[in-house]
Amino acid sequence: MLSIKIPKIFPLMALTALTLLTAFRNLSPAYYLLLGVGIAFYMIPILKNEKFFKFNKDFLPLYIFIYYTLFVAVWSFFYLMSLEPLTALPRLLLMPMIAFVFLYFLKDKTDYILMLKVILFCFTLGSASIAFQFFFGEVSWFASSATRGSLVRYSSILGSLTVFGTIVGFQFLLIFSPSEIIKSFVLRSILFLILLLGVALSLQKTSVFILFISFFILMIFNLRINGPRIKLNHFLMGITILSLLPVLIVIDPTFQNYVSTLLTASTGLDISTFSSSLVEVRNVSESTISTYEIWMRLIGFASVVYEYYGNFIWFIGIGVKGGAGVMGLEGISSHNGLADLLVMGGPIYLIIFLYIYFFIQKSLYEDLNSSLDATFFVSNLIFLIIAIPTAGAVFQPSVSILFWLSAAYVLKKKLSYSERKC
Repeated sequence: MLSIKIPKIFPLMALTALTLLTAFRNLSPAYYLLLGVGIAFYMIPILKNEKFFKFNKDFLPLYIFIYYTLFVAVWSFFYLMSLEPLTALPRLLLMPMIAFVFLYFLKDKTDYILMLKVILFCFTLGSASIAFQFFFGEVSWFASSATRGSLVRYSSILGSLTVFGTIVGFQFLLIFSPSEIIKSFVLRSILFLILLLGVALSLQKTSVFILFISFFILMIFNLRINGPRIKLNHFLMGITILSLLPVLIVIDPTFQNYVSTLLTASTGLDISTFSSSLVEVRNVSESTISTYEIWMRLIGFASVVYEYYGNFIWFIGIGVKGGAGVMGLEGISSHNGLADLLVMGGPIYLIIFLYIYFFIQKSLYEDLNSSLDATFFVSNLIFLIIAIPTAGAVFQPSVSILFWLSAAYVLKKKLSYSERKC
């Protein structure tokens, strides 16, 4: 008789998927109810534990961040002198709370690998949802679509129009991760093809750069760990995908236009000379990436925020108002995940986050021979690169989920080591 073994952490896996697939909030308000009930189900036992309110030296980095985040939440009401911050608190507290849930309820490496599989599944759904809309039409309850040139840019089941472009690096990493969470060559090839379809049809410039950067980081890491060797199945997969993509481009002129538009917008090169059906630069010139856009993403928008809010951001920040749209509030955004922390909680908030980030990376680096540690270490390198030009990166579920999962993993290891010494 066929039997299916359901993992003990299945409810937490479902909660994680619900957290990532944020487009469901547009389908029904019940999404928020389910998410709130799920968080409460796990947080209430944690809060009942009196040890939660004491500084555990093994959990110190996470405790410092969550306590200061609570300070930012309270300070927000005093700064605005209104109840407006209430709408931002769920977005501010969601991912730190998820980190605590991971920390308390994931027991061993098997649990963490299962969670990585859930995250990969959700990211793959994101890619597939974009491809689905290309072939069958826009899904009405997804975020509103836009255009690039004359082509439609579809959002995904992961939420906003732009979020997919920031997570493709994580999706690529999980498909080819050192921990080999996907062991089947066929399945890995299918997942990679779905990823490439999603990137091509998303028309997001960010996705091309993040995918390239992730490939480069993973390649350097593999060279450092394994030397100049390549697995035969990876080689065959590369050849297969490179053979299939030109066929798709030739068969479907619309797909051809999507690919050429994305490449033109990402590189600024006019590739229309290769084929009359390919898009010309002038059709997407307003979308083509530029040095000015890069500058604004890195520093420019943050300086605009400083000019608007003044010296308060160099003291204790201005609370959740500094997160603007990411926190669901009206305001000016820095479009920079690290600058968001500075504006919201002042230099102390940014320093605390960098402390926990480098604490985690140092701990992971010390055990790179562990495939799971190596996977988290590489994902956090990608995360830091993404966080700089991405508004709300530390709090956006899809962008930060691997970072918070790695934080729980490292702190759990620290606790286990301390218990063994006792």
